[in-house]
Amino acid sequence: MIKTRVIPVLLVQDGMLKKRIKFKETRTIAIPVTIARVFESRRSDELILLDIGRTVDHEDIDPYLISQIAEELYMPFAYGGGIDSVDKMQQVIKNGAEKVVINTAAVLTPDLITEGAKKFGSQCIVVSIDAKKNESGQYEVFINSGELATGLDPVEWAKKVEINGAGEILINSIDHEGTMTGYDLELIKMITDVVSIPVIAMGGVGDLKHIPPAILEANASAVAVGSLFHYTHITPNMVKETLVDAGIPARVNNPEFTL
Repeated sequence: MIKTRVIPVLLVQDGMLKKRIKFKETRTIAIPVTIARVFESRRSDELILLDIGRTVDHEDIDPYLISQIAEELYMPFAYGGGIDSVDKMQQVIKNGAEKVVINTAAVLTPDLITEGAKKFGSQCIVVSIDAKKNESGQYEVFINSGELATGLDPVEWAKKVEINGAGEILINSIDHEGTMTGYDLELIKMITDVVSIPVIAMGGVGDLKHIPPAILEANASAVAVGSLFHYTHITPNMVKETLVDAGIPARVNNPEFTL
């Protein structure tokens, strides 16, 4: 049986680890390499690093940061931020990341998903979808780090993302991110209902009780976690134990938990 992955998320800007609330109120937390080392020692399943300023500021990727992080890790590592070409995907992978995360560029140039999947394999291409409810109460896809509304329906966009060759979708609720009030289960389930590729839930988890519903109710394949790890004593293994207690398969690094 496929085990649910627990994935710490690091948001980086200007070389420092940041945390946002609803894509605003950005706070500096720590040095990303140090935190990546901690998550490696705690045997997380994967790591996602998103350099949130690269796309907005039209800056190139930071190969040095990618290689620094990769050197600290044995677990798979996905990098996103400013990736708008196959050449940049190649730079990211060459410097040690196993996967690339694309968001704004995927919306602006959907063929980039297909081109990346053909060159590196679908398993390397993660499309991140940032969505929130608009004034009409309908979910809408936003790009440029949540600054620009696209008019896209996240459900229809997710379908196209899969057709174009993405291997995974990272669905992030702008309304929930950093609030620690729980995942947007409605949004997540809307996506998992229409695609067959793995969906990673992101945005809003602040308590262990928020984790199982993302799998049991919203059918996510993995959970991405930020604030819960940065602001509490909770570790990835504690999240995994919570999943196992709820009857969800997970890779628990604890001899008393046999899977």
